[in-house]
Amino acid sequence: MEKNLNIDTMELPSVFIGRSLSEKTRQWLRNQPVRFIEQPLFRIQFRKPKVEFLNSIRDQKVSLVVTSSYAAHWLARFRHHFGLRSQHEIFCISSKQVAILKKTRMKIHRSAEPNIFSLSELIARHNTGQKVVYLRGDKPLNDLYEQLFSHGIQPVEMEVYKNTPIEKWLNQTFDAYLFFNPKSIETYKASGNFPAPNGQIMAVGDQTAMMAWKVFPNEVNVSSEEEELSFVQFSIDRLQKKLSEPEFKGMVTD
Repeated sequence: MEKNLNIDTMELPSVFIGRSLSEKTRQWLRNQPVRFIEQPLFRIQFRKPKVEFLNSIRDQKVSLVVTSSYAAHWLARFRHHFGLRSQHEIFCISSKQVAILKKTRMKIHRSAEPNIFSLSELIARHNTGQKVVYLRGDKPLNDLYEQLFSHGIQPVEMEVYKNTPIEKWLNQTFDAYLFFNPKSIETYKASGNFPAPNGQIMAVGDQTAMMAWKVFPNEVNVSSEEEELSFVQFSIDRLQKKLSEPEFKGMVTD
């Protein structure tokens, strides 16, 4: 669903956002001097629980890991399949995920920083040999598996939702383009879209930035902020600063 929100004054900077925003983020953005469009690049379909596997871990101490709100919603919905709640701990990266996961009544750990590096360190500190189960979508959107493996942990990956690309050609140009993962860039480009030559690319994390740098000639601004509102705030602040500077092209980090 595309949403063209906010102000009619054409001189204001325009921003493309490659997903649907939470109401909290949208309300914050409406108070900023920008025009913006939300265009989801994926459609989400939840998977049914793998009952045989869940029965095998029902009475074990297990660390459950989520890095998206979709996975958090799945876990909250199917929490009764996990047996004794006191046996399990959940690890996540954002306050939004914490709010969703409270329904599980399991012990929740949130990383100090909203990124995969901080999350993997937190999981490693709490791990005493228990199984780690990473609840994720069908398409890997981050390198959590590799980060945990570097700590000597080999997580079990459990697919709990499917990302179906939404391809849509956008006959518009923007001052900034916000991408939350590499797959969203692939979908955007596969739809025949290209950013405006002077458009700023805002990317969550190094993997997303490297994909943007690979396929777009534009300047790429890299943010370590993976929580939605924090990343949007970073992007608007960076855009406003860049619009007041001489033209520059390259990769920029926060």
